Amino acid sequence: MSIEPDHLDRAVEALRGMAYQHRLHILVLLRAGEATPAQLCEVVDAHPTAVAHHLRNLGHAGLISRARRGRNVYYALRDDATGRLVDEVLAFVSDRP
Repeated sequence: MSIEPDHLDRAVEALRGMAYQHRLHILVLLRAGEATPAQLCEVVDAHPTAVAHHLRNLGHAGLISRARRGRNVYYALRDDATGRLVDEVLAFVSDRP
């Protein structure tokens, strides 16, 4: 099987982006729908500054999107493929002892 080096680079960037417990937790939460940073902070056991940092990294990795509506900023998974990736990662670990 052949794969373009650019595709490998983007895959590594996405996997690095989600390779922290808080970031993966945020992705799992966003799997249920969009949320504000304040809503995420209520569930993720991290300081709001840390959550903002994780959101920035997830955005740079291309895993989430950001939309401003009025004074609020909402984050969501980038697309259905991102949701499937999160599901597959969780399925992978649930099948392991």
